[in-house]
Amino acid sequence: MFDQVSYRASDRNLLILARPGATERSRIGLIIAKRHVRKAVERNRIKRQIRESFRHQQADLPVLDMVVLARPGLNQLDNHSLRQTLDQLWQKLARKARD
Repeated sequence: MFDQVSYRASDRNLLILARPGATERSRIGLIIAKRHVRKAVERNRIKRQIRESFRHQQADLPVLDMVVLARPGLNQLDNHSLRQTLDQLWQKLARKARD
């Protein structure tokens, strides 16, 4: 996946890598490294928020296979800030994929 990236969207806390989808629906993979988010409860909270955000935005996204990678400091974001960041990144990714 990492060597065939067609699109990317990022900010200082998250990186989303994507390529055209292999199926008829968008798919998502999560990489929340323990070295960036130490506590399991925080990693799980972040994963839940990413999945929920993806479910809400999935209809507006083109068919892509995506991987969301955590960067250091992600666990400092509260749920509201994380969702806002994700919404911006999904929109950015959709614009790039449609162009």
